[in-house]
Amino acid sequence: MTKNLEIEYLAKDIQRALSTVEFHFFEDFVIPSYNEEPSDRNDFIRSLEEDSRTYLYYGTREVFFKICLFLELKNLPLYRTMFVKKFAKTIESEKLTLESYAGRYNDSEPSLIIHDEFRDFLSAFHEFNFDQMKKFETNKLKLILENTNSIISKTNVNVTNETSIYTPVKWFTEVIYPQTKKLNKARFIKKFGTYQPDILIPEISSAVEYKFIRKGQNPEKFLNELKVDANNYTDDPDYKIFYAVIYYKDKGELNPEAFKQAVLEKEFPDYWIIMAL
Repeated sequence: MTKNLEIEYLAKDIQRALSTVEFHFFEDFVIPSYNEEPSDRNDFIRSLEEDSRTYLYYGTREVFFKICLFLELKNLPLYRTMFVKKFAKTIESEKLTLESYAGRYNDSEPSLIIHDEFRDFLSAFHEFNFDQMKKFETNKLKLILENTNSIISKTNVNVTNETSIYTPVKWFTEVIYPQTKKLNKARFIKKFGTYQPDILIPEISSAVEYKFIRKGQNPEKFLNELKVDANNYTDDPDYKIFYAVIYYKDKGELNPEAFKQAVLEKEFPDYWIIMAL
């Protein structure tokens, strides 16, 4: 393997490892904090939390050492020295490594301080263009959703409700985005309830909602439901792009131009992408 290929491979590995520990923090410490009262905690749960903290600590240390190697392969001794000097003391202490805050950019975005600071260092390198990578992956997701009909056909699913539609699609997205399988809750929490999209894909900050239109039903009703969803799927900074797939049981009832006009009239936010199949 040439040096450039080795650097490229290591960069992808760092990206994967960093995303894994960030997700682990969210799944094991953020979500429970929204759903558990202190009285719900018992010795078994506390034991699991101890194991989770240990995993999170050593997972973060692994990312640290990989970044050190990346900087060495890039032949940047000064930058590597700066990196080691900044994090050497922190990474030797579990308490310091696991320090978190509500979020640098939004009070509702809990995160580990060291993870955000790792990303600050890595953002200087083209191998870690996080925004560009998310844009590419988001386009890939759109392509998958646009092929819902094909996925259903190839899996021989008998479509009877929304769950029967998005279940095979979710299985497909789990292959591409493994965190889809692990995460089943978001933080779209309002005063009178928690709103839950059909598919959550934390790797690319995306959520998917399906609507099933049976023969003879008025699509206006479902667009109104989606507008309610759009108003409630807020305040979770981990999800910034939302897809809505309107699935027609009778394809002959779909009028693409009329549907497009109806969507425009509802004035959905720009970060909502709505498609009819």
